[in-house]
Amino acid sequence: MNRREMLSAVAALGAGMVLVDAVKAADSLSGQDPELKKWLLEECAMEFNHVGIVTDQDLEWDTYLDNIKVHIMEYENDPFGIEWLKFEDDAPFPECIRKRPHVAFKVANFDEVVKKFKIIVPVSNPRPWMKTCFIEHKGIGVEFISK
Repeated sequence: MNRREMLSAVAALGAGMVLVDAVKAADSLSGQDPELKKWLLEECAMEFNHVGIVTDQDLEWDTYLDNIKVHIMEYENDPFGIEWLKFEDDAPFPECIRKRPHVAFKVANFDEVVKKFKIIVPVSNPRPWMKTCFIEHKGIGVEFISK
């Protein structure tokens, strides 16, 4: 089993309703709009990246971001590719991010993708080479990450 298959299996088990198959995700995110689906898959090369799971446990955190009040264990450092998150009570995030799992997809044409959806967590640069943002989809967060 390769890393992508493993991450997909973990996401399906750990996040329940989270869609990990890019084609199904494109169907759902596009509202069954075949042109938007085609655009997400072909032009944006949308691909599964990770699942983020919120916990109230104290783990060995990689990072604490004081400005957004969140502890993070990076998915690259978890053996199953899970991004673990622990939010402070007053973290400035919508409830669907603070209380539920999220799924993340890498996309090309990041700036164009952002224009197609209602953004609930603004674009940020968590790393110098990366842009990210969140939309809400059926009650969970979907994160877009620049390729």
